[in-house]
Order: sequence, then C-alpha cells, then structure tokens
Amino acid sequence: MSDSIGEIPLRIFEEAARQVGKVVPPEAASHFLAAQRELVLGITALIEHGSRPASTATRGRRAPSGGSRARRPRRVPVD
Repeated sequence: MSDSIGEIPLRIFEEAARQVGKVVPPEAASHFLAAQRELVLGITALIEHGSRPASTATRGRRAPSGGSRARRPRRVPVD
C-alpha cells in the first residue's frame, strides 16, 4: 500500500474524467464532473463531521436556565 488515502480519490476522479469523456459530450461532461465533485465534497464533510468527537456541551440537552424565561415570545398587539 504505497498510495496515501488522499491520492485514491484523485485517481478515481482522473479515471472517471477519462471514461466520461469517451461517452458524454464535453459540455455535459464538465457539468457531470462538477456535480460529482460536489457530491464527493459533501460526503467527505459528512464523514469528517461524524468522526469528530462531540464536546460535552453539545452532546446532551442544555442545562435548564435559572430565569423564568418564556419559551415563546409574547404577542405584540398591532394597531
């Protein structure tokens, strides 16, 4: 395994670009590859977000506040 993990998606993109270029017109291929890149970036963001350990403040519910704050704002009469 001489390849690093970062090089694998690059090789996949290069191969996909070659294969798509053979079948699809150039205008459509550029849009297709842009959409593919957006999809991969989105999946990467989801994986990275899910792999980070959550801080203790965001894991559970918030601690109840000491004030008697209403959950909903009061209605304001409009004249």
